[in-house]
Amino acid sequence: MLASFLLGLLGSLGHCVGMCSAVVILFDRQPIFRTAPHGQNKLAWVLAHTGRITTYTLLGLIFGAFGQTLWSFGNLQAALSIIFAIIAFYMASAFIGLTPSPEILFSGLIQSWGRAIRAFKSASLLTTYLLGMLWGLLPCGLVLTALITAVASKTALNGALNMLVFGVATIPSLIAVKWLATKTISRIWSRGLASLVMMSFGFQFAMRGFASLGMVDHFMFGALMIW
Repeated sequence: MLASFLLGLLGSLGHCVGMCSAVVILFDRQPIFRTAPHGQNKLAWVLAHTGRITTYTLLGLIFGAFGQTLWSFGNLQAALSIIFAIIAFYMASAFIGLTPSPEILFSGLIQSWGRAIRAFKSASLLTTYLLGMLWGLLPCGLVLTALITAVASKTALNGALNMLVFGVATIPSLIAVKWLATKTISRIWSRGLASLVMMSFGFQFAMRGFASLGMVDHFMFGALMIW
């Protein structure tokens, strides 16, 4: 869960500022944001973020349940750990631009997502919450990375909690997205730190996989198994 929090907090400083700047502008053009009094405008943004985090939590529940099923097959645990490690290392390198971002695979979906957002014409607060839920479905490399932690959490509940924590951790950056967009240096170091978090996560799972294969010893910190 700590990895999910750090990934959301640090990754959003670099990744979300670049990707979601356009989303914030798109939301600003929706009737509820453009015409609402100042207080209601703030409520609309609260509902939008709540909807986004609701989607993340539901995705975490689904992916956590999927992971729970996978991890129940004891003979697959070593292979799964190594696969998760490879994905984590790839995502970490994508954060800092060494490999292509997986988002390029979803360019068509991103365009469809944009059309779905623009189709909302109602100015109700319920619509704002639904827009937020759609925001949570935006194909995003950072969210895909966070979902790895949900699968690896081994239970549906832990998967949901991981994604809930991740979503909450992204809020500060998305609130300050317009200001952070001008801070190139902060985006560089935050991407680097987020990459280190994901590499640490990948290293842990690689070692857990090797330990399951008997290639290295399991490492315990008190009652906690690190790998």
